[in-house]
Amino acid sequence: MKLFIYEHITSGALIDEPLPTSLAREGDDMLTAIVQDLSQLSNIELIILRDTRLKPLLNIPNSIISTIENSISFKRTYLDAINNADLVLPIAPETDGVLSQILQEISNSNTPLLASQVSATQVCSDKYLCHQKLTKNDLNSPITIKASDWSLKPFTSSAGYIVKPRDGAGCMNTYFIADSSSLNSWLESHSDDIANMVIQPYIEGLAISLSVLSDHSDSRVLAINTQYIHHDNDKLFFLGSTVNGVNESDFSLSQASIIATKIQQAIPGLWGFIGIDLIIHHNALFIIDINPRLTTSYIGLKQSLDANPAQLLFTMMEQGLSALPAQLQRYPVEVNA
Repeated sequence: MKLFIYEHITSGALIDEPLPTSLAREGDDMLTAIVQDLSQLSNIELIILRDTRLKPLLNIPNSIISTIENSISFKRTYLDAINNADLVLPIAPETDGVLSQILQEISNSNTPLLASQVSATQVCSDKYLCHQKLTKNDLNSPITIKASDWSLKPFTSSAGYIVKPRDGAGCMNTYFIADSSSLNSWLESHSDDIANMVIQPYIEGLAISLSVLSDHSDSRVLAINTQYIHHDNDKLFFLGSTVNGVNESDFSLSQASIIATKIQQAIPGLWGFIGIDLIIHHNALFIIDINPRLTTSYIGLKQSLDANPAQLLFTMMEQGLSALPAQLQRYPVEVNA
């Protein structure tokens, strides 16, 4: 079986522009982690594209690695990889609709995807639409309005406000603003940038994420992760996580499983590796983001389990979630962003 692992940032897709340093590092770490896991499975040949500006991938058995040096070679090699593969597993940010576009391109080629459907990805990639979908299904999500609608639909948040891209990934271009007066000033000074931004209340609490495997009917939580978010000059930065680092007393596996299943039911078409970002505020739980893709927590996932997560994915694909081990041992593992 030929499996095309497409990590967008490191693939050469950006060969004509500067590589975003932090995204390239995260993408490289995720790619390395899943390639190592997949290389332990039998009867799989990996297809990988590699930006020539990055260090070569070494000691990857049963693989075809194509080095990309210009945009022409990328387009040709990318299409060849899709057409020659039996399966494609894409990893890409939601920003500017990139992930949805990639999924649509691959779907159009009729090559099977190890990923969510385009329709589900489009909902999750749009923080405004995702909020509407969640609240419609009685799932708790922070108030989310378009930044351009602030003057028409203002709300009060004593803890401050978050302004971020409507289709952003992680904490990129995410701002913390202390009060409504400062928010009004910020919006006025950034009037050219707010068309694709949303405003939410800042919610203090325990930031966690769920690493989930989903099929088209149910979900399985693999890890409950502590997230480390840092404020610096009114911007938010993701510093990393502890995979399976949340105490059972703070948030249990049964609670996480209920949330994951409800999200699966609310957004049909989620499939494969999914990340769910949450904040626990006192006794309230808020769903912040749903990432319909592999997330950085995957980097520590195998170490934190007594199982290979890539094997779990293929077991789910071939036999369903019920074929996964009934219980998995979990160990805390640090992952730096």
